[in-house]
Amino acid sequence: MTAPSRTSSDHRLPELDGIRAIAILMVLFAHAFLGFTNAPGALSEIPSPVMQIIGHGWLGVDLFFILSGFLITGILVETKSRPNYFKNFYIRRALRIMPLYFVMIAVWSLFYTDAGRYFVLSSVFAANLSDLLGVHEPHGPGVLWSLAVEEHFYLIWPLVVLLLSRRRLFTVSAAIFVAMPILRAIFAARGMHADSIYALSWFRFDGLATGAMIALWSKSSYCSRRSASIIAAGAFVVVTVMTLIGLPYGIMTGHTTSSIALRYTQTYMVFGALFVLVYALRETVWTAPLRWSVLQLTGALSYCLYLVHLSIGDAFEFLGKNQLAGLIAPLGPTAHVMLRTAVMVLISFAIALVSRRVLEEPFLSLKDRLTGRQRPAGATLPKAGAREIAG
Repeated sequence: MTAPSRTSSDHRLPELDGIRAIAILMVLFAHAFLGFTNAPGALSEIPSPVMQIIGHGWLGVDLFFILSGFLITGILVETKSRPNYFKNFYIRRALRIMPLYFVMIAVWSLFYTDAGRYFVLSSVFAANLSDLLGVHEPHGPGVLWSLAVEEHFYLIWPLVVLLLSRRRLFTVSAAIFVAMPILRAIFAARGMHADSIYALSWFRFDGLATGAMIALWSKSSYCSRRSASIIAAGAFVVVTVMTLIGLPYGIMTGHTTSSIALRYTQTYMVFGALFVLVYALRETVWTAPLRWSVLQLTGALSYCLYLVHLSIGDAFEFLGKNQLAGLIAPLGPTAHVMLRTAVMVLISFAIALVSRRVLEEPFLSLKDRLTGRQRPAGATLPKAGAREIAG
């Protein structure tokens, strides 16, 4: 059985917005529950299985990396033979990322007044170098580290795609996937802190390379539901064997050399397997939940949600200890966490909706004009569930 026919617009598949929604919700709830100092017993009333899921929400960033690698590689492969390849790519990336990015830096600088050096770093997409350079990283704006990783990837990957055939590009992507855990293991064994390795681009490109390999598979003659099943089954077998062998060496404990080296690899193989299955089963009943309206909307708003959510939590905690202390202090510790979560979700969505309408869409509408691409007569910007969602 073959997969549904491929088009030249895989980056407009609604299932991808659904995946993006899952990624941002994982991150948002992990930060809402675990991203702040909670009072003793605050989480004890929450069922353990729920906390297990929330506790792994940090992996949502790795899902973002795979999605970005898939989308960007697909776009670059599709456009490498067109005129103004570099110009058009970087204009579209800039219009997608920079307006909201720099507005957020300007707003943050008004409230996080002790983080000037961090914002200088962030202005050149180097936020993930803050620990390496000894620069204080403020809590809410700390989310910029992952955007720095992606931007560094965007700097080199267009040239790599242009110079290599698809076969060689797949080989390079696979080599990156293998090299990254080896590099992490070497530096972890030499005493480099796990948090530094977590944020530095040259230790994290394997997630983006995973997405690149999936994009190349999706555009090849090997793309089918049968091959997707084989790839997924093989990935799950490898992850299982890797985990069993690594257990005596602390692969699941978080701060051993084996864990620092291979936990991301485990994650990318599991998410990559699921991603391949979703792509192969797109437009079917099996992937219907990813096309639900609530996930389509969440995916469309995910960029702003990611940037603002942790800062909303910071504001809640600040007000709860100062102006609103009389209202929030009497709450029990669990109620405090639940209220913080509700505030973060609701206000983040409200801000993201406004940002989408008044800031992001006007800049996105300039893409075709500035890149010389002609939009068909009568065409409008894609709606949230079917838009270009890379970046």
